[in-house]
Parts: sequence; structure tokens; C-alpha cells
Amino acid sequence: MINNQVEPHGLLAIALLLAMLVIGVYSDLRGHRIPNALTLPGLAAALSLQVTVGGLPGLVSGLLGAVIGLACFAPFYLLRGMGAGDVKLLAAVGAFLGPFGVLYAALISLLAGGAGAIGFVVWRALCASIRTIVHDGIGMSGAAAFVAARLARRERLPFALPIAIGGIAACWYLTDFSAGTAWLRGALT
Repeated sequence: MINNQVEPHGLLAIALLLAMLVIGVYSDLRGHRIPNALTLPGLAAALSLQVTVGGLPGLVSGLLGAVIGLACFAPFYLLRGMGAGDVKLLAAVGAFLGPFGVLYAALISLLAGGAGAIGFVVWRALCASIRTIVHDGIGMSGAAAFVAARLARRERLPFALPIAIGGIAACWYLTDFSAGTAWLRGALT
């Protein structure tokens, strides 16, 4: 999104970005995988749109966004805290949003992922505690919650959802919808 006003090409970019994120979230939730068959065409579509709209500066913006997106999450992949599909998904998001947009998306994704991870651990501990209270009484509920929380910390969470939250929030933050709304009103009348 070279300029921040939504025009027909901007609406197409937003639609493609949203479609890629929805499919990525679905795939990650179902099978803990974000396939290359999604991220690579998403990257290619973003770069194509960037070139079409902005020429060489658009291509540079898209490539910088992809590289910065890759660089933001590569350390987490190298430390085995995140899958390669998550890293490539953020790179594709970066190609759509450009260098500044992907920084917003990465930051919001990390915040959303952290909140989701904390919520997941608390949920698992609460469920184990309640299950233990029902079956064994209140005395063992604390130990069950502790064990469940420790086990939940070891599970890999699908990170496509936080990336989608970050990508959509960054897109919303960077986009001026007034021009797109005016264009859509004119097209419908």
C-alpha cells in the first residue's frame, strides 16, 4: 500500500491480504502448518501489486517489508519458538504493508501472541483445577493447576492468528478509508 488511501488497487491488496491471513489461520489451527503454497503466492501477489501501483519504489517497499518481516521473526524460528511458516507469513504480510507497516504488524503480533499464550496457560490450569475439584476435591486442585500450566507452556501455539491480528491492525492503522469509501460510493451509484 504505497499511498495510504484506499483506491481500487488498495481494496484488492486488502482483500488479498485478508484472504491469505484467513487461509493461514485456518491451516495453522487445523494442522499446525502454514504451507509454502500460501505464503509464496501471497508474497508474489503483494510484490506484483506493489510494482503495478508504485513502480520501482513500490517494488523496493514490498521487498523491504518482506525482508524486515523475515528478520523480525527469524530469531524466534532459530530459537525454536516459532515455525518457519509463521516467519514466511509475516514476510508476505510485510510485502503488502511495506517496511513501516510490517514493524507495526510484528509488534502487534507479538503482543497478541503473548496475551494468547498467557491466556492459554491460564485456561489449561483453570480447566485442570476445576476437573480435579470435581473428581478429587479441592485439596489437589492447586497441584493439578500447576502441572497443567507447566505442560501447557511446552505446547506450540498456532501463531498465524496473532500474525493475522497484527497484520489487520497494521493495515487498519496505515489506511485512510475515506478515499476508498468515496470510490465505492461512486462505483455503486
